[in-house]
Amino acid sequence: MATDRRVRGRERRRDQVYAAAVQLFIERGFDKTTMDDIAERSDVARATVFNYFPRKSALLDEWSARRRERALAAVRADHLEDHSAEEILTRYMVELGRTSDQTRTETVPLLGAAVHSTNILRNPPLAEEFTGFLERAQRSGEVAASVDVALAGLMLAASYFAILTNWIDVEPAPFDLTDRLLHMLEQFLAGVLASG
Repeated sequence: MATDRRVRGRERRRDQVYAAAVQLFIERGFDKTTMDDIAERSDVARATVFNYFPRKSALLDEWSARRRERALAAVRADHLEDHSAEEILTRYMVELGRTSDQTRTETVPLLGAAVHSTNILRNPPLAEEFTGFLERAQRSGEVAASVDVALAGLMLAASYFAILTNWIDVEPAPFDLTDRLLHMLEQFLAGVLASG
């Protein structure tokens, strides 16, 4: 029982540090926010911040992971795990688009920071997630056997990042993000699905 309470306390502090960092990135920008600023805003010791996030860019990784988890949770909530790749990827993209629309004030500075401060295309976890969906679809015969699903997953992630980068580039948003993502997905799937 005490261990559970300690684990919950650690998770709350980690969430507190994360939330403080996101708010500071929105207010000041990623580059102008220090780990000391994050510690002060979250009311924890500087060492505590580093225990949870060993480098500032780890907070961007966490931000991305939470968005992917939200999209995956939407797929699960709709019980689509055993459905076609098209249905899974469509639901996943809709949720990513919706999340970005709902959180544009944080998406603009944090994605901008990720683009400028990290290599978002070096082994992106989003590509791994897409590859997993495509591998399952390839095993079922939905995706052509000739398709390199790892490369296809990377291409899909790169297309997503390119669209999102263009979407955050100007105010107001220059296009409907979800519509653009779905149009891209439709074109992508036309190239990888097995012709029946």
